Amino acid sequence: MSSKNVCYVCGSSDFDKRTVEYIYRRQGKYLIVRDVPCEVCLHCGERYYPGDSLLRIEERFREIYEQHALPADAIQVPIEAYVA
Repeated sequence: MSSKNVCYVCGSSDFDKRTVEYIYRRQGKYLIVRDVPCEVCLHCGERYYPGDSLLRIEERFREIYEQHALPADAIQVPIEAYVA
């Protein structure tokens, strides 16, 4: 985004370029990607990612889950159902 653009959520034009952790999820499977470039709205926190970065994440997801490529690392995450 450039300074002439505004946040689609809150209308602010104040952004900061950062790298963040991105969680990609599809069909109950997850991929955590570190150091993804994005611009963050300084007013509401909405994130805007470059399209080529999102395409690369999706491509890497397919490599890991469909072509059985090895990820750089893996973790186990506990899962619980919410009980009121």
